[in-house]
Amino acid sequence: MPRRSNARDLQSLLVKLVRRDPRWLIVLLMIAGVVFLIDRFQHASKRRMPIPPASTEGYLFCSWNVENLFDDVDDPRNLDPLDSWFARDSRALRQKLDLLADSLLELNEGRGPDILALVEVENRRAVELLQETLNRRLSTEWHYTEIAHHDNLSGRRIEPAILTRLPLESSGMRTYSAGRRLLGARVEIDGHPLDVLVGHWTSRLTDEDGSKRLAYAQEMYATYQKIERSNNDLADVLICGDFNDEPDDEAIRLGLRATGDQSAVVASAGTNQPRLLNLMAGRDPEQFGTYLYRNRWQILDHLVISAGLLDDQGWSLVVDTVQTVNGPSLQDRRGGPLRFGNETKVNRRGPSDHFAVCVRLHPPKTQEQAVEGAQDLAMTPSLIPLH
Repeated sequence: MPRRSNARDLQSLLVKLVRRDPRWLIVLLMIAGVVFLIDRFQHASKRRMPIPPASTEGYLFCSWNVENLFDDVDDPRNLDPLDSWFARDSRALRQKLDLLADSLLELNEGRGPDILALVEVENRRAVELLQETLNRRLSTEWHYTEIAHHDNLSGRRIEPAILTRLPLESSGMRTYSAGRRLLGARVEIDGHPLDVLVGHWTSRLTDEDGSKRLAYAQEMYATYQKIERSNNDLADVLICGDFNDEPDDEAIRLGLRATGDQSAVVASAGTNQPRLLNLMAGRDPEQFGTYLYRNRWQILDHLVISAGLLDDQGWSLVVDTVQTVNGPSLQDRRGGPLRFGNETKVNRRGPSDHFAVCVRLHPPKTQEQAVEGAQDLAMTPSLIPLH
């Protein structure tokens, strides 16, 4: 049966109560005040929680197409059979969530990624179910506490989201028009923002000429430029997701202006058309491939960064730590990603039909660390010949 909102009925009841006895208005205002104070207290408590420290290697960032993660409610607006299946078969949904959690908690010394960008989730509820599954296995200090998501009621309802244990800044939330599977969020530590843009571009099956993917790329690049222009220093921006294109395809090279040439990215920093660095460009698909199609490895899932993540101001990224998460437990008999599949699948199920991609990020230096670094630099003997 379709779910029906009772908001209008409740509003009508409250109006009747107030008209019958104006003293109800005072009661309602008092209730509203209490609710407001509770919300403010919870928000303040969350902000007071200590930020989980980075490991010596830095925070782990991960981007993953999790293959059709639907929630436990049959949505009458969503005609996808997977939505109905997960809603009526709690064992299947639990298996899906457990397989995803198993894979994620093998990373980062058992803690899972510190920032997890997701593609192909139905809605916020689906992300919350994954959050709950992960948190049940983690000690409190490593719980995932923040979600970024925006409902998009178009198409198959498979949307991007971000799940993290680091603080999100509400002013950095970026949403897009219906039909655009794009999302932006901002992680902030000590006043230093890291903007994350995650997207799921149109499939090659429905966009044979690539024009829709090019439009996605151009929109993400335009968003990056807005962020860059609003910063005094170079902005720290990480763009990721399932782009359904490979590193040398037009949408990525021209629309997103992404290249594998780090020197070109650094040289263009601060110009009107800065280049972005695609960390997956130039990688061997046999080692870094994220999707296997007709026995051919493809790199469809990308990590693209701004020049700001290559300097020592604010956030920084360790380029050499890029990896595709493709361990034996995630592989099918061909070595490709072990998909979960639909209700009719009879073979062994895995978490997803894509492999995840990860990289390490160093958080902004504290004032004390910056001072210590400057002192160490001052004490280091010069290697430049004196004339």
